Amino acid sequence: MLKRRLDQEIHGSAGYTSARRLVALGILLVMALVGSHLALRVWYDGRILPGVKVAGIDFGGKTISQTRSALADAARDYRLQLTVGQSSYELAAADVGVTFDVESTVASAYNSGRDKAWSTWHHEPVAMAYQLDRKVLRTFAETAARKVGTAPVDAAIVMKNGVPVKVPEKSGWSIDKVGLVRLIEQDIQQPGGVNLALQPREQVAQVLAARLDPAVNQAQELVRTPVVIKFADKTFVPSVTDIGSWLTFVKASETAGTSLVPTVDESKVKNYVLAVANQLDIAPINKKITIENGVSRVDQEGVDGMAINQDEAVTAIMTGLTAGQSVAVQLTTRPVAFKTISTNLITLDYPRYIEVNISKQRLWVWQDKAVIYETPVTTGATGAGFGTAQGLFSVYYKTTNTRLRGYQYGYDYDVAVKYWMPFYQGYGLHDASWRNGKFGGSDYYYGGSHGCVNLPDAAAEFVYNWATVGTPVWVHK
Repeated sequence: MLKRRLDQEIHGSAGYTSARRLVALGILLVMALVGSHLALRVWYDGRILPGVKVAGIDFGGKTISQTRSALADAARDYRLQLTVGQSSYELAAADVGVTFDVESTVASAYNSGRDKAWSTWHHEPVAMAYQLDRKVLRTFAETAARKVGTAPVDAAIVMKNGVPVKVPEKSGWSIDKVGLVRLIEQDIQQPGGVNLALQPREQVAQVLAARLDPAVNQAQELVRTPVVIKFADKTFVPSVTDIGSWLTFVKASETAGTSLVPTVDESKVKNYVLAVANQLDIAPINKKITIENGVSRVDQEGVDGMAINQDEAVTAIMTGLTAGQSVAVQLTTRPVAFKTISTNLITLDYPRYIEVNISKQRLWVWQDKAVIYETPVTTGATGAGFGTAQGLFSVYYKTTNTRLRGYQYGYDYDVAVKYWMPFYQGYGLHDASWRNGKFGGSDYYYGGSHGCVNLPDAAAEFVYNWATVGTPVWVHK
């Protein structure tokens, strides 16, 4: 009994000692961990904590200065590798409206994980801070979408020699611009040098060839509709090709989809009726009267013409074809009155004279009551106060190869002319090489002469050789 008790006391004392040793060992371990943690905290003061990654780069242990330099290089060298459909792009940040904020990114990297009391490791990537000009990014996305995207082409029906022929539809392709913008933004936040790709989406046409059989059948019925146009002993029958050319096909939405419906284009029917009218219309012959110095004479008598009433014919054809009924048109006509054209001439009772019209900037040479020569001229600059004198004058002097000097009339000019024919004071007819062949325009009003009548070289030569001293010169508006 005594021995058993002594054994219990001995073994109980040993267990107590072992437990105390374990507790002491635990305290030492905790103190070591705390100490090492505190040591790491001190070591990483001013450095990025372990495991902090930005743009795929581990900055753990880097100083703030090292981190700033590396991020600045990454921002400068950033390139976005992007494939949209078959188009590839290598884009700098500015191309998509991005400006990286290096300082804000450095601050985020440094603070990452520091809010955790017992951990110096951080495994979540830090996003690059940036400012984004969304207008620039949207413009790029729209440009890329336009380059890659193609609109779908609806199935159609074309008429070939009066036969309706189906043209198959073509699918289009479009780019999700919103998805493209999101893809770019994701790469900007975590640049990784990955080649981003966005595939176009198929756009199915609205009108499918498989649904066009009813429209083809209707078109075939329309082109077989009899159309007869009569006038007097003439008959016009539009061919199947003619009627087919009048048809157009418009979209018609149905519960099962979109199809086409053949319609008769009124403008094309009008063109056909116009072609018929051109063969039948009789143009009027206008009456021509010449009034010379107040005396009238009839040079040609007038005769009324005849025109087809085209609108009536077009309406009859449109009504019949729209109703699917045969068309018989009897053309009617209306008279077209002739016009009276009067030519008012004022001539002088001289066998030879020169006429200058200021308003028309023209000169005519009259001989035996007929014009034998005509030319454009430039008269005085009326708007500048240098208008040519009006009235009936006569050539009082002629000479060649002379100089015209304006000082005696108060003008500052001194020019050489080949032909000089004065008809009133300092006003005369002469060539004007300085005008470079430009005569007869309305610019005379401010850009004309100082009052003389300027002629082209050839006209001045003709008038000089034809006129004699004393030849009348009639100047008027």
